[in-house]
Amino acid sequence: MADGVHGLKGEASTTDGNLPSGWCLATVEEVAWVNPPGKTVSPSDDTIISFLPMPAVEALSGEIDLNDQRPFGSVKKGFTRFREGDLLFAKITPSMENGKIAVARGLKNGLGCGTTEFHVLRPSEAVAVDFLRYFVLRDAYRGEAKRHMSGAVGQQRVPKSFLASTEIPLAPLAEQRRIVSRIEELFSKIEAGERAIKQGRKDLKRYRKAVLKAAVTGALTEDWRAANPSTETGEALLTRILEERREAWEVAEIGKLKARGKVTPKTAAELSKLRARYKAPEAAVPPDELDVPDGWNWAALEELCLIKGGVTVDRKRAVTDPVTLPYLRVANVQAGRIDISEIKEITVSKMKAHDCALQAGDILLNEGGDLDKLGRGWVWYGQLNPCLHQNHVFRARPASPKVSPEFVSHYANALGQSFFMEKGKQSVNLASISLTAISRLPVPLPPYEEQLEIVSRVEEALSRADAAEATLDEQARAARALRQSILKAAFTGRLVPQDPNDEPARKLLKRVKARAQ
Repeated sequence: MADGVHGLKGEASTTDGNLPSGWCLATVEEVAWVNPPGKTVSPSDDTIISFLPMPAVEALSGEIDLNDQRPFGSVKKGFTRFREGDLLFAKITPSMENGKIAVARGLKNGLGCGTTEFHVLRPSEAVAVDFLRYFVLRDAYRGEAKRHMSGAVGQQRVPKSFLASTEIPLAPLAEQRRIVSRIEELFSKIEAGERAIKQGRKDLKRYRKAVLKAAVTGALTEDWRAANPSTETGEALLTRILEERREAWEVAEIGKLKARGKVTPKTAAELSKLRARYKAPEAAVPPDELDVPDGWNWAALEELCLIKGGVTVDRKRAVTDPVTLPYLRVANVQAGRIDISEIKEITVSKMKAHDCALQAGDILLNEGGDLDKLGRGWVWYGQLNPCLHQNHVFRARPASPKVSPEFVSHYANALGQSFFMEKGKQSVNLASISLTAISRLPVPLPPYEEQLEIVSRVEEALSRADAAEATLDEQARAARALRQSILKAAFTGRLVPQDPNDEPARKLLKRVKARAQ
């Protein structure tokens, strides 16, 4: 009994609806063997075969990475077996939704093993494997499969029974091949456009990086400086900022005393005692590889800002005098934007809430996450009031109105990454950077008027990039919609003409089943 047809079940549906002439409805298990027994792929243990983990299958395109080859004996247990020409269907979320569905082609010795998260469909002679693949690749089908998933959240899977019982409109075999050929012809044209979109995204990414680098190194405003000589150098500005920083610290300390109901300094002696606690920030250590224009100066982040960690999320800790407020997590603080689409709340003491409350103009920098994401962030504009920040998000509050928070944040996102990666610490699952380390970030300091000009030019350039990205997004959506329109036409008989000389699908299916008996 041939493996390709063994196990095919039932009879094709007798209710074919409005299908084209020569077509019939059949279930997947009538035209393909769903998860054939592993014993059907049993070479000797030393036979080299292809090994396909889930990442080896590219979403939607169906391309597979065949570089991983292993002796069959090392993978015959605990993995799914398949052979040349089988259809691999990722059954687990999110791989299924992403469209990890591929035909196993080019396998070493015609054999393969892979993750158990694949369903294997072995087509009979009644169906072309690519015809079957394009049918299950449709957004509509994968959406329906998602609704039938079962299991724990985050680990849900499409059951075999759903896949097996799926009804497929089956065209005559010759027409199936014509349909597949036409789909691939049309898709190749779409793919050329999608490659251009992908290249456009890469170009925009490089453009944004170039704009930010030019901004924070002075190249972007070289013409502006020539036409607008500054009356105050960055060095003189830093001296003024440091004086204002000490004053801002003093105001903040008195505010803390008031919030805690404690006595604030009343006499000159008491004020002098408070001021004696002030710790001057360390001067910046400029990076060797970066030069700034004449008239600019280097400053450590802590020279420009008062930096603070946030609230610790600990639901077990008892809170006195509690208040429940929204707070920002690492997920909310992205490079160049604040995402408040999902905000959580936390219960803390009123004193803690006072200490960690955000103010418009605060610079937010991430303390934890992936190593290459350390220090990313943006400016808080008071989108929610009140709002706190988690301990994995640092708050850098400019000590002077002459410090542009946007300029500092642009620099941290553009050229701060190497500093953060050098000073950060990598654990098994998480990278982090200390408040002390991030405080030492060297920041170029232009005169204030030039800071404003830089920010203005950056925002104009990035808005153009955003508009171009929006156009690419729309083109990508149009390409995806066109693909789905082509697939819809394919499986309703409108993509290629019918040929009355083709053997009807129902007749072919009966003949294939009869041979399997």
